[in-house]
Amino acid sequence: MGKWDWLQERNRGIHLTIRDIDCKDFDARRLAKDLHELDVNFLTFFSGGYVTTYQTDIELQRKSPFLGNRDITGEIITALHAYGIKALPSIELGVMPLTAGDAHPEWCSRDIDGNPYVVAEQLYACCPLGGYHHELGSRFVEEVLSRYEIDGLYWCGASYGFQAYGSGICYCDKCRADFLAVSGLEIPVKKDWNDPAWRTFLKWRTEKTTQSAKRIYDMVKRLDPDMPVIGNSVCFGDPSWTMNSSLDMEQISKYQDTVIIEAQTRVKIDETADRENWHSLTWPDEEARYMTTISDNPVWIVVSYFLAWPWRRTAVPPVEQKIYLAQIAANGATLQVNLSGGPPATHNDSRGFQAIKELYGFLKRHKAYYDHDRSGAATAIVFSQETLIHYGRENGMERYVESIRGAEQALLDAHIPFDILSAKTLSGEKLSQYRTLILPSLCCMSEEEASRIRDFVNGGGNLIATFETSLYDENGNRRSDFLLGDLFCAASIGESKRVNGEQDGVLKQAYIKIAGDHDILRGIDDADVIPIYGQYCPVRADGSAQASPLKLSAPFRVFPEGLSYTLEDGPEYPMVVLSENGKGGRVAYFPNQLDKSYLKIGFPDLGRLIANTVRWAAHGEEQLRIVGPDSLNVSLRTKPGLRMVHLINLAGGRRFFTSLVPIREISVGLAEDIQVKRAFMLSSGQELAVSEDGTFQSVVVPELLDYDVVVFVVSEP
Repeated sequence: MGKWDWLQERNRGIHLTIRDIDCKDFDARRLAKDLHELDVNFLTFFSGGYVTTYQTDIELQRKSPFLGNRDITGEIITALHAYGIKALPSIELGVMPLTAGDAHPEWCSRDIDGNPYVVAEQLYACCPLGGYHHELGSRFVEEVLSRYEIDGLYWCGASYGFQAYGSGICYCDKCRADFLAVSGLEIPVKKDWNDPAWRTFLKWRTEKTTQSAKRIYDMVKRLDPDMPVIGNSVCFGDPSWTMNSSLDMEQISKYQDTVIIEAQTRVKIDETADRENWHSLTWPDEEARYMTTISDNPVWIVVSYFLAWPWRRTAVPPVEQKIYLAQIAANGATLQVNLSGGPPATHNDSRGFQAIKELYGFLKRHKAYYDHDRSGAATAIVFSQETLIHYGRENGMERYVESIRGAEQALLDAHIPFDILSAKTLSGEKLSQYRTLILPSLCCMSEEEASRIRDFVNGGGNLIATFETSLYDENGNRRSDFLLGDLFCAASIGESKRVNGEQDGVLKQAYIKIAGDHDILRGIDDADVIPIYGQYCPVRADGSAQASPLKLSAPFRVFPEGLSYTLEDGPEYPMVVLSENGKGGRVAYFPNQLDKSYLKIGFPDLGRLIANTVRWAAHGEEQLRIVGPDSLNVSLRTKPGLRMVHLINLAGGRRFFTSLVPIREISVGLAEDIQVKRAFMLSSGQELAVSEDGTFQSVVVPELLDYDVVVFVVSEP
């Protein structure tokens, strides 16, 4: 068995941030024992970097002042291996000691005035083009590999990017010279999206980040080709980190044997505005669905044990922690929890370990059902890195990610299995797995991407798109018309506008008017309007489109109530354009922000429209039929001879969840054209009676508290 074989399995991990003070009395044996009792099977931990936990021979490197003569790295590795736990020391190249930066000022990342970026008054931020990365990085690797028997090398996220300890822009001599040589330009003085040099700089910075990841990968492989290389990062769910660090996970993942993606943030407190900003409860679900489609190995999703941010010493309540982690397990990724401090037994708040013990124990007992499973989804949402950067710009969450999350939420609420694909990875082979693609505001699109989507639809695939999809090129330049206009059966006839009219200081209401009957309106009864938010594209449908059942109404004022009406007719712009080609491929184009509207206001008809359109596009065919509340999160996973429906109960009231309301009598129906031999609950082994109802073979789950899996044993065709 090679050093990397274990990565192919679904594992249960902890990352340990060892602080300086923890080195004073660190108990490696207690750590290994605690982890063993939690059913953990791998640990990543601080070893080399701004907190170095072994006796390094590298000059200018800072060891923990509390380390003394100890080798805590070695102690941890020995203790872990005694319990059969994999040991992966981590190296951090994003920051360096002041002594190193003062001795080698050319290693520092610098601001526009030439001053080094200072971190925590003890460290300088490193430029990834500098010698701390290139020279000391190699020495760290040589030192660790020569001293210890380890199971992989873990690189902290700041090790290969322009991470935002400063402005995210480095003006050191190396960066200036490299950018000038590549582009013939000076590094921009400020972020200016109207300046072509800024866009050129972003492309250059992203390429340098990817090159840095490759250099680290090659550095390790030269010394030990079998040594797993693993890096920590984030994807589009945190646009500010993605942008400032110029992270392109589709490219970076090529140079890692597996990649760790963070879903740590729960709530950020903005003290200046005296408000809180909650991160999405389903962020781990999103990251797992996305990253597992761009990596051949199971991705690791790391979440915080503590209330991130800013509280590192208080645990997330166990109820919420378990359902947060369960979303990772349900969608094909490996779970990892980030701790800060020493062994679990020494933590100020130990209540959160209950959730880890329950779920990790469950995964260990049922490991055979998780290893090498695959998504069974026939629907995929497509994400575009170019749209996040060049269309989202400084407001990627509001301008783009919220549209994706609105589509996600509608599918989750309707219990429709789905994946998330990268626009860069679309290919005939990959797309053959899906019946329907959803493009939520995928505004920036290349000719190649459009060609692949066009081939998919012309071959009988289905497409749903919203708002300004394909109206911009991959560099963010607006086109005169949609690149996919031939598929949409629609043409742009003007700049996008707000659905509630001009911003004249009058609070207005805006609606989509139901102007006909159609399958996409199923369940929207006894109503002739649907509320809508945001912007729309004025479009003209061509003659091959079906008559639109949705039109834009004229907006009218909210107050005073006695004048809350309009005598004007609406502009009659279609709010959906529907069509079908000769191969049966169906296309629905919504020239509005239906998806974002659903995320923002949560009105059920908006989500129902999206879900109904997915079902219409698939000619009414469904993979699953779930009878249960929309707070039930569902994923479909497959293995030979098995179909596994993961069920997560999100009915917990307000966050942080401290209790869950059990869901009872959940009907789970499988529509695949195969014979179900038997079905059972994974947690208990309880057999479930299988009944046939038309095309569905169904079971009833008596009760779900937090997380469980319905396993269908099937006869393969």
